[in-house]
Amino acid sequence: MGEQDETPQGEASRDTSHGKECGGGFTYKQAGVDVAAGNAAVELLKQRLKSVKHPLVLGELGGFGGAMRLPRLKDPVLVAGTDGVGTKILIAQAMGRYDTIGIDLVAMSVNDVSACGAVPLFFLDYIVTAKVEPEKIAALVGGVDEGCLRAQCVLLGGETAEHPGHFKADDDFDMAGFAVGIAERDELWGPAQVVVGDVLIGVDSHGLHSNGFSLVRRLLEHHGIDLHSKFLSEGGGLGAGTAPGATPPLPCYDPEATVGDVLLTPTAIYSPVLHDLGHAGGVHAAAHVTGGGFPDNVGRAVPHGLAAEIDLGSWTPGPEFLWLHALGVAPDELLRTFNCGIGLVLVVAGDAVERLLDVIARGGHGARVIGAVVPRGEGAAVRYRGELRL
Repeated sequence: MGEQDETPQGEASRDTSHGKECGGGFTYKQAGVDVAAGNAAVELLKQRLKSVKHPLVLGELGGFGGAMRLPRLKDPVLVAGTDGVGTKILIAQAMGRYDTIGIDLVAMSVNDVSACGAVPLFFLDYIVTAKVEPEKIAALVGGVDEGCLRAQCVLLGGETAEHPGHFKADDDFDMAGFAVGIAERDELWGPAQVVVGDVLIGVDSHGLHSNGFSLVRRLLEHHGIDLHSKFLSEGGGLGAGTAPGATPPLPCYDPEATVGDVLLTPTAIYSPVLHDLGHAGGVHAAAHVTGGGFPDNVGRAVPHGLAAEIDLGSWTPGPEFLWLHALGVAPDELLRTFNCGIGLVLVVAGDAVERLLDVIARGGHGARVIGAVVPRGEGAAVRYRGELRL
């Protein structure tokens, strides 16, 4: 392993004496690493974390590694995923809000794991920052903990590293996350199970989720939009939050919500409802719609020789996507960059559609049929009919 300056979350007994002035010699603190601040962050986390209290977890926060018993399965398979939240972090930083970005971090990995048919067991996070500020780290990891609670998994461990000189400013940071889930081998989903005539169910997103923010930030800069301006006002760029002929009417944000508030809406976590869908039966594959939009993600849920045909008129994108379109993003670019209001696409047996829609509704998510699986022919793996309701 390469050398790094570390202030781990899990090492509450770490010696902090290296950060003190010592006889005029060189010290770690003089080099920019405050181990005492890292330990203060650990103490705050011990008081706040809730997802670690789980019957399968062995030991307590503070060891060199997290330990967890495995559920009893006949032929268990582990499914792992890792991701970050991209430049959405810069929006959180600009707004000075650090309590939700951790939810995004969890969502990006657990949704991928769950889309394979696995149940997330535990999550690990890694935060690297120019300067450890205990309250800020506690807020970031508190968001991760909240994400784990929503995903019904355990925050089993993590690392906070202080890297002076690595970033341009002291308040700069980045995050990465790692999820591990488990499934019975014969219950995994994937394109091998998909056949012609399968139906596509689209499950609602919660706004933009955590993709395309480099484009979003470019639009904000180009149009001179302040993150603190009201989203539904002319200053925010949207004006009225409805589209002509939209059916049903688009949801409307709180009139006081700012552009920053809307952009920081946490990514939806689909793990619990995907678990319920697995018990209901009839799901053949699933696609978590992240970077690359529909072509890159839904295309991975269908096998070679078949295609997912999506009816773009079968749902109404939320106000965020109308806003992006009004700021100059063409429909084709929306589809290949953002989720356009559909954060998850399920490929299911035709005779299971009504049953599965009921499960999704009981899980608190909106959903509808958005297409079907057809022979590919000479076309692409994902094709469209109709137009987005923009």
